Amino acid sequence: MIKTILQITAFFFPKPFNIWFHRLAGGMIGKSVSIDFGVLILAKKLKIQDHAKIKFGSFISIRELRLGEKSSIGYFTLIKGISDFLVSDACVIGARSIINCEETIKFEYYSGCGPGCYIYTHGSFLPVTEGYRTFFAPIVVEEKVWIQMNCKIGPGVKIGRGSILMPGTVLLESIGENRSVVGNPAKLINIPLFRTKPDGKKLDNLAIEILEKFCNWSNEFDDENWSIVNDSLIAYFKKRELKITVNDDGDIILCTQTNIPPNRMYFNLATLKTDPRHHPLKQKLEEFMRLYYGLTFLTES
Repeated sequence: MIKTILQITAFFFPKPFNIWFHRLAGGMIGKSVSIDFGVLILAKKLKIQDHAKIKFGSFISIRELRLGEKSSIGYFTLIKGISDFLVSDACVIGARSIINCEETIKFEYYSGCGPGCYIYTHGSFLPVTEGYRTFFAPIVVEEKVWIQMNCKIGPGVKIGRGSILMPGTVLLESIGENRSVVGNPAKLINIPLFRTKPDGKKLDNLAIEILEKFCNWSNEFDDENWSIVNDSLIAYFKKRELKITVNDDGDIILCTQTNIPPNRMYFNLATLKTDPRHHPLKQKLEEFMRLYYGLTFLTES
């Protein structure tokens, strides 16, 4: 009872006070976690890892909630049931989604769903005594799966690694790895999705492209006066000049190789890892890469 009271109390307080109440209720909450005012979490077990976010208006009432590093739950999302919602690192749960957890739902590393998705682990309403069917089963979303907006997923579905659901898809059966699915009901586009990882040179070119676009984007939308000099970005923060480089010594480094200069802030494009330091410019660059390039960097252990 006391635990529930503390969790309800947290609903009425802004961050970081709501996080304090959840910790007092026994929740394990990491560093730099963001839980908006107006978020109600009623969970017997709660584990939220570093830099995760839960947005305003979300209601969560389940047995166990796990939210991995740099994962997020969007605005006005409903997650309800007697079982568990287990979300790994770098995942996204879109705004206004409805997720039923009568059985366990699991999102593995770097997977997610867009806004307005319905994910149900049960199908029952009409009486079984009259011959109607009832079905309860867990749902598994494997690594690097993207479920686009307004999709609906039924009980027992397993979505293989690297697959994509197009907007509005209704999926009632499992699919394998690297598949594209569309339709109501869903139809498998029977052509595998082949992906080729860029080599070192292509990663170097990508890193330079990111810096150029980040520079132009900041100049246009934030009225900055930044410039690119010799494939490095010269930026200004509080009247201090900062240099963002590609595989070269600088204040922030976009690395495409394993050799990283010591004591520098960096993003490793080859491993999707970053150092634990937090600087406003570094955070801004990370948000830009997440939005425009789908890159989420986990903290190097």
